[in-house]
Amino acid sequence: MSSITLRLCIAMICTTLFGAITPAIAQSPNDILVASRDALAELTGFSAQFKMGGEGGAMFKDTLPSMTGQLFFGTHEELGRVIHCIGEARDQQTMPSQPIDLLITSDRFIWTDITAHTINERPATKNGRGIPSAFQLMLLRSIVQDDPYAEDADNAQTIDLLTQEVIGDTLCDVIHIKRTKPKGRSSSSSTYTDARWFIGVDDKLPRKLEHITDAGLVKITLLFELSNLKITEPPQDLLDVNRPESFEFRSTMPNPDEANNDANEVRPPLTTDRPAHQIQTNLNPVETSVPRIKRTPAYAFTPESGSEVSNSTQADRITVLYFWGSWCIPCKSASPLVSQLANDFSSDPVDIFGLAIREADPDQTADDFTINRYQHTLVLDADTLVSTFKARVFPTLIVIDRDGEITYHRGISKELSAEDLIKATKDAIQKAIDAN
Repeated sequence: MSSITLRLCIAMICTTLFGAITPAIAQSPNDILVASRDALAELTGFSAQFKMGGEGGAMFKDTLPSMTGQLFFGTHEELGRVIHCIGEARDQQTMPSQPIDLLITSDRFIWTDITAHTINERPATKNGRGIPSAFQLMLLRSIVQDDPYAEDADNAQTIDLLTQEVIGDTLCDVIHIKRTKPKGRSSSSSTYTDARWFIGVDDKLPRKLEHITDAGLVKITLLFELSNLKITEPPQDLLDVNRPESFEFRSTMPNPDEANNDANEVRPPLTTDRPAHQIQTNLNPVETSVPRIKRTPAYAFTPESGSEVSNSTQADRITVLYFWGSWCIPCKSASPLVSQLANDFSSDPVDIFGLAIREADPDQTADDFTINRYQHTLVLDADTLVSTFKARVFPTLIVIDRDGEITYHRGISKELSAEDLIKATKDAIQKAIDAN
């Protein structure tokens, strides 16, 4: 054997041995949070048992709330991502337990009050006005947001990866976030000093969350834990509160044009021939077939092919915004129809943009878009525009006329199929064309 051949053999043996003993590169805590966010975005839903409690020494033990029950996570046809909790709760350990039937969305709390015979709807504001304190301590409610970890990560001093722990029967990575000190007055739910997220190593789904308030001499820990988690898409009737026919519906949700005002006045009781459990609770003037015309908010985005699009670039043109996602089942029917819209108005001053949101794999989304030969313009990473345009269900279509006024804003619903939604959008586009 030549010396060159011998050296090559030795190098190959060393490489093999080195690879065998070299550990895999560990994920950073930020990598784990991103992977968990993407896993939740891709997930159609899950069910689990939950418990909520607290620890605070003898001084606070009896004053801390507790809650147990069944939790369902999924996408409501009209309210978007929701958490539905059924069980019982105590505002304090010394108080008797009360039944709970609670729905949490990205912008509201809805719950059934058996004693008062009411169904209550309140905006999810920082001050939590009108919402029972135990409900505000549903720590995992952030999973209905586009980025469940944003609030903690954006307010972090440090983010560390701790020793793995087993929660129930699931091995979890433990992410410890040391938060910056809150400035000014804040709600009690945002004044905690530390957060510890326990995220499943295999499925990247959260199993437990701890909020720790460490004030030196006093340390209080609130925890929310899931067990028996089963990945499944819950039926729609498990993604809403029970709505007894005799119960009165009370809402303090603001109208879209009143978003900056305090919503502290209960609306008059609902007058309808339909039973309360059939009432659509998220309808508002912007999402009716004859929407209230209003000025388009400031926006900017960059399509996959092209330069930045904004209010100024779209002056004197008709703009159509199609909010969709590859994970969205109704969008599978809507997307080809939106593409046909783009063909129908190709010779008119009309631009149709497909705003993809919550995409776990944007590259795959772009590839699929090309394979399907869709004619409207793809925009990835459009999540921030959801709140800008108050898109609460998917798909949602918005038509903006040449003067920058929203003349149509509608999302799919039980009463409106994808075909009917596109037809109504087409009519709105034609009216905008004819208006000039």
